Amino acid sequence: MSRSTLTFWLIIVPDIILFYAGLWLTISLHYRAAFGHDVTVRLFQTFSVIFIFWLVVLFIHGLFDVRTFRRYTMIVFNVVSAMVVNVLIAIIYFYSQPNLILTPRRFLLIDAATTFVLILGWYLLIKYFLKNRLVEGVYVVDFGGKSAELEREIANHSYLGYRILGKINGQLMAGLTLERNSSVILPDNLHTSPALSERLYNLRTQGVTFYNHKDFYESLLRRVYLSEISEIWFLENVNYQEKRFYNIIKRLTDILFGLAGFVLFLASWPFCALAIKLTSPGPVLFIQERVGKGGKNFKVYKYRTMSGGATNTWTSVNDPRITPVGKFLRKSRIDEWPQFINLLAGNMSLVGPRPEQPNIVDRLKKEIPFYEERLLVKPGLTGWAQLSNIYAGNVEETKLKLQYDLYYIKHRSILFDLEIILKTLYYIFTWQGR
Repeated sequence: MSRSTLTFWLIIVPDIILFYAGLWLTISLHYRAAFGHDVTVRLFQTFSVIFIFWLVVLFIHGLFDVRTFRRYTMIVFNVVSAMVVNVLIAIIYFYSQPNLILTPRRFLLIDAATTFVLILGWYLLIKYFLKNRLVEGVYVVDFGGKSAELEREIANHSYLGYRILGKINGQLMAGLTLERNSSVILPDNLHTSPALSERLYNLRTQGVTFYNHKDFYESLLRRVYLSEISEIWFLENVNYQEKRFYNIIKRLTDILFGLAGFVLFLASWPFCALAIKLTSPGPVLFIQERVGKGGKNFKVYKYRTMSGGATNTWTSVNDPRITPVGKFLRKSRIDEWPQFINLLAGNMSLVGPRPEQPNIVDRLKKEIPFYEERLLVKPGLTGWAQLSNIYAGNVEETKLKLQYDLYYIKHRSILFDLEIILKTLYYIFTWQGR
């Protein structure tokens, strides 16, 4: 079955059916007594127009592309984003026609929520039952053994639906043939082999998809390819202009979470202070200078979780200085609650790269190229690298962490921040803190 046929019968047709099913359920479960037959018919006619726009929005969000179904998170957040837009479209449609029988209040919200559950449930079923059919075979063009890392990562992330079919070296292979509907990952220096470039070019109309090595790496792992990054990459991929609307929304979010979190901090203070004082000598709060946006230093606040005072060294996994109470505070993320003060002060954000100590930043700027680029945005209470189980305790681990930080800086948006916040809540509830 071709990809387009699969899309039509498994996505487009069910979407249309589920749109009407959601509308029918909303009327049946909540408004059967209020709406008569004539009103119900008119509702179906009105929503038929809206559903056309809704399908277009799902298409724009990539939900008609089976490749979107490789990640559960991509499915969830694309559906959330699409339905938010769909509700706005429906509201505009209703308000632009005052003679319609319905105003977009509770009915519309219930219908949107019902449809969201149906659509998301169906998409997750597609992902679950077709995960083996969504596998895409890839060939790797390898010059100088530079593809080893990518090949290893593809094998380690087989659940994302990619399988290596073979390797193409820098020499022109006579009679080179590739499996239909397969893909080829191209290196940046393919131009050094004109003959091979021409042979691959001739395959462009035979159902073969081509990916740039760096772009594929980034899409697969959701981190940047640091080993070959350059000044040009930043000029082409990072927006150094202030995102006015995004910054306003982000600041309002920080204030709202900061106020709510500050209440939690005050409520937790008597219990945490007592537990910390009774189990180890030292202050209740851990106060240390960190580097913020633009390289400006500020003081960060945390509940003390280790014996002794502040140090200028990294904290390692299972650090022996962590007290039993401190281990609980770290696992539950309660140790971070005093940082809601930093949110309200504006020197930290809810989402962003974690702030480091000045002496460590000075050292890393000398040892890791472009490390200072992570200072382009405010540091955060939670971040993309933390959710990727990266705990930087040395230079090599920090390089890996920087790959995730730069990916966040490149792709930062309201929806990406929302994804990080929701994942952080999941990590807290599943006790995955450190």
